[in-house]
Parts: sequence; C-alpha cells; structure tokens
Amino acid sequence: MAFVAAQGEFKRYKGDHVLTENDIRDHTRYNDMLVDNDGFFCIHCAWNPGEGRYDFRLQDWIMDVRDQQPYGIPFRCLYSANIENLLMAGKHISVTHVAGSSVKLMGNGAQHGVATAAAAFLANTHGTTPRGLYDAHLEELIGLVAKLNGHDHDPANPTATRRFVAVPG
Repeated sequence: MAFVAAQGEFKRYKGDHVLTENDIRDHTRYNDMLVDNDGFFCIHCAWNPGEGRYDFRLQDWIMDVRDQQPYGIPFRCLYSANIENLLMAGKHISVTHVAGSSVKLMGNGAQHGVATAAAAFLANTHGTTPRGLYDAHLEELIGLVAKLNGHDHDPANPTATRRFVAVPG
C-alpha cells in the first residue's frame, strides 16, 4: 500500500542493496539479478514553484527515456534490510528517488511480483528468510524466477541474448 495515496514518489523501503540512477544508466550487473526492467525515468514535479505545497493532480513531469536498454534488479532490492520476512515489489523496492521513478512502471512491478512470489515460496520451502535465500539458495531462486518469467538468458551475463520464449504448461 502506498505511503501517501496517489503519490508517485513517497517513503521508500531499504533493502540490503539500494538501486541508484547510476546503476540503471550504467547497466550495473549483480550476481543476484532476478529480473530485467526497462522504461524511462518519470519524476513527478507535483508542486507549483514558490507555493511550497504538494498537489498530486499537477501534471508537470520530468521524462527521461534513457537509452531504452534493460537494466537488472538485484534480489537484495526486493527484501527489507531490517524486517526479517518482508519482501517488496514495484514502487516499494529498495531504490533512490530517481531510480524509483523507473522501477514503478507496471510491467516492472509485475516482474518484481513474480520474483517475490518465487522467493516467498522458496523461503517457506527451506524454512528460511529472504536474506537466507540470498546466502544459501540464490541459484535455485534465480532458476525458478527464470522459469516463471519464460526467458532463455542469464540476466547476470551482460552479453546475454534477450529473446523471450513461452514456457510450456
């Protein structure tokens, strides 16, 4: 649930990694990347200069389409650094303000949802926490998310082919 209803940028949660604008722009690769995201930076400037008050209905936005190439989301952005059993998806993952303006897009959030559902399943299966999955079951998690997402590439490999296929059954 959003910290403030209808607001694009709000209080963010902190995971073991905080994804930054530079991570996205530089296509930084991580050993625990679960999903590829894409999309532009969309920062809502929901205030009138000099007025000092917030109004989410204003439509002044900063749009930056970047290079239109996918970037990876590390699993450490999808679980809380201080709440043992909290997984996060969409606009709630561990990011900076500007990075959050890209990950909040619906298609990206759907990918996070698949990854967090897989993580919750494996955490229950192994009787561990999300951090425990990162420490001891990361390859299994990466494999399950790849199977559920139906792609045939390794997101940790920067030269990987980006070709999606249907997963039978």
